[in-house]
Amino acid sequence: MANMRTIVLDVEGMTCANCAQTVERALAAAPGVVKASVNVLSKTAHVTLATSDANVDALIAAVQHAGYGARVAAARAADKEMADRRATKLRLLRTTGIGVLLFGSWLLSNLDLIPWDIARILIVIATALAAVPIAWRAAKSLQHRRLSADVLVAIAVVAALSVGEFFAAGEVAFILLLGSQLEDYTARRARRSLGSLLSLVPPLARVRRGEKEEEIPAEDVRVGDLVVVRAGERVPVDGVVRSGAASLNQAAVTGESMPVDKAAGDEVFVGSLAETGALVVEATRVGADTTLARIARVVEQAQQERAPIQRALDRFSGWLVPVMLAPAALVFIVTHDVTRAITVLIVACPCALILATPVAVMAAIARAARAGVLIKGGQHLEAAARLNTIVFDKTGTLTYGQPEVAHVHRFDEHTESELVEMAAVAEKMSAHPVARAILRKADTLGMPPPQDPTTFAAHLGRGVTAEHEGQKLVVGQKELLADHEVKLSDKLRAHVDEHHGEGHTIVVVAHDGKVCGTICVADTVRVRADDAIKELRTLGIENIVMLTGDNRRVAMRIGNALGVDEVKAEVLPEQKAEYIESLKRRSGRNNGVAMVGDGVNDAPALAVADVGIAMGVTGTDIAHEAADIALMADDLSKIAFAVSLSRQALRVIKRGLWFALVYNVVMVTAAATGHLHMIGGAIAHQASSIVVILNAMRLLRHR
Repeated sequence: MANMRTIVLDVEGMTCANCAQTVERALAAAPGVVKASVNVLSKTAHVTLATSDANVDALIAAVQHAGYGARVAAARAADKEMADRRATKLRLLRTTGIGVLLFGSWLLSNLDLIPWDIARILIVIATALAAVPIAWRAAKSLQHRRLSADVLVAIAVVAALSVGEFFAAGEVAFILLLGSQLEDYTARRARRSLGSLLSLVPPLARVRRGEKEEEIPAEDVRVGDLVVVRAGERVPVDGVVRSGAASLNQAAVTGESMPVDKAAGDEVFVGSLAETGALVVEATRVGADTTLARIARVVEQAQQERAPIQRALDRFSGWLVPVMLAPAALVFIVTHDVTRAITVLIVACPCALILATPVAVMAAIARAARAGVLIKGGQHLEAAARLNTIVFDKTGTLTYGQPEVAHVHRFDEHTESELVEMAAVAEKMSAHPVARAILRKADTLGMPPPQDPTTFAAHLGRGVTAEHEGQKLVVGQKELLADHEVKLSDKLRAHVDEHHGEGHTIVVVAHDGKVCGTICVADTVRVRADDAIKELRTLGIENIVMLTGDNRRVAMRIGNALGVDEVKAEVLPEQKAEYIESLKRRSGRNNGVAMVGDGVNDAPALAVADVGIAMGVTGTDIAHEAADIALMADDLSKIAFAVSLSRQALRVIKRGLWFALVYNVVMVTAAATGHLHMIGGAIAHQASSIVVILNAMRLLRHR
C-alpha cells in the first residue's frame, strides 16, 4: 500500500453532523477510496486513496451528487485563508441583501409606503433566497432517504408559507441563515488559532548567493540555500546555523516562554523570531516539510479523529432527527395548530447537541498545538482526561540522558577551577562520556580549550593517565590510582564509597602522586522535573512511576530526588510494555495509564499505554508513530498542561451536552404549549448552538 495518498477537499454547504455523515458515506463509496473522514467545523474531508493516480474528479462528483460543493483544498495556507475570506464576504453580502429585502419590505408596507401585495411578493422572494440552499440540501437528503436538520427547517418554512405566515416564514429562514454564519464565524476562530501558526512563516527570505544577498519568496528557498536572519526577523526555514549568534524566541514552535541562544551548529525552526543578533542558516527543510507545516498537518488530521463520546453522538444523531418529527406531529394532532407544530420542528433540531463535542475537541487541539503539545486525535484527548497513573522513562526524559559534572570536591589547596583544568587536560584525548562531561564543565567555567597532553594513555573502564609540562596526571577510579602508587586516605575512600552508593561516578584527580580532589559525574535531573511532578499531583494523579533499564542504585537516587511513588529498574524495552499492561489491569477501566518516553527505545511501552507521550520530537517526526501526544520541547510541565486541558475539554463537552439536552426539552415544551412563537423558536434554536460553541471556544484561552 505504498502508493496510498491522502487528498484534502474543502466541502461547501455542510451545516450539521448529518451533513458530514452524508458526505463521508458518499466519499467512502467512491472508487479507490480506502477511508474518508469529514469535519463539519473545518469544512474539510480527508480522503485516503488506494493508488496515487486515483481520480480526484470522481471524489468531487461524489460530493456534488450528495448535494454539496467540493474542491481540492488550497496547497498554501495563505491561499486557503484568502479563499475562505472571499467566500465569507460573499455569504455576508447575500445575507445582508436578503435581510434588507425582507425587513425593508415589511417596514415599507407598515408605513403604507408600498401596497401589501407588493411587499408580500418581495417577502416571498427574500424567503426563497434564504430558503433555497436549505431546501436544496433537504431535497438531497430525502433523495438519499435520510432525514436531516435541513429537512425539518424546510418543512417548517413551507408550512408557514402555506398558512399565510409569509413574513414569519421569511424571518425563520433568515434567522437560521444568519445563525449558521455566526456558527461558521466562531468555528473559524478555532481554525484561525491553528492557521496563525503558519502565518508566522515570513513571505520573503533573504538568501545569500555568492557575495550578494537577495530577497525571494520563502516558498522558493531550496534545501542547501544560505538564509540570512537579522534581529527582528523570523526564520523562514528549518535549518542549521552556519555562522553568527542570536537569541531566538521559539514559542510558536515549542511553546518555550524564554528565548534560546543559538550559535554555529545549532538547529533552528521556521517561525522563530530573532530577538537579538544575526544568523546565517543553511536550509535543511523548506515549504511543506518544515516543522510548522508538519505541525499543521498533524493537528488538522487530529481534528478528523473523533473522540468516543463524539462517535456515540454521531450514531445517536442518525435517528434523533427523524424522531423529532414525532412531537411536532403529536402537537398538530392534539392542538390542530400548524404554527405550534412548525415551532416545535424548528426548536427540536438537535444542532447544539451535535456541535458540543467537535467544537470543544477542535478548540482544545488547536490550543494544545499553540503551547507546543500535539494531541493526535479526540480519542487521545478524552483518554488523557481520565489518567490516574503516569509512568516516566528515566534517561532522556526525567534526566538529560548524558553525564554532567554534579560537583567538585577539593582535598588539598588546589581551587575548583584548577582541579577541572587538570582533569580536562588529562581527558582531552578521551572519547569517554565522562571525559566529555569534564570538558563541558571546563567550558562552562570559561576556561580556554585545554592544551594537548605530552603523553596520554586510556585504561578501559578505569580512567586515564597523562603527562603535561613535566607533571604526571592520573584521573580515574581509585583502583587506577592505587596501581600508580598514589596514596589513598581513609577519608577519600569513605567519600568515594558514599557517592558510589548514591549511583554517582566519582573521578579522582591526582597530580604527581598526590590526590588533589574528586569530580562527581552523574546523569542530572531535568530542570523543573520535580515541579512538573508536583503539578501532576496537584491535578490528582495518584500514581507516578519511574521505569528504566538503568541499574537500581542510580534509579533509586533519581526516584528519591523526585519523590516518585515507585521505581522499576533494570527493565528491558519489551518488559516495559508488559509492566504497562499490568498497571492498566490494576488501574481498572475508568482510569488511564500514560507512558512518557523519548519515543525510540520506549516505543513498545508508548504503544500499549492508554496515552503514549513522546518527549521533545521537534525537527524529527512530529508525532512519533507509537505516541498519542507529542511534546515539541523537553518541557515536562507540558504534561500537566495536556492533562489539565484534556480534563477541562471533557468538562466543557459534558456541560455543553447537558445544556443542549435540557434546553431542547424546555424549548420543545414551550413551543408545544404555545408559550414560544415561531420567530422566537428560530432565535432560540440558533442561540443554543451559539452558546455551546462560544462555551467551547473558551478552551482556546486555557492556561
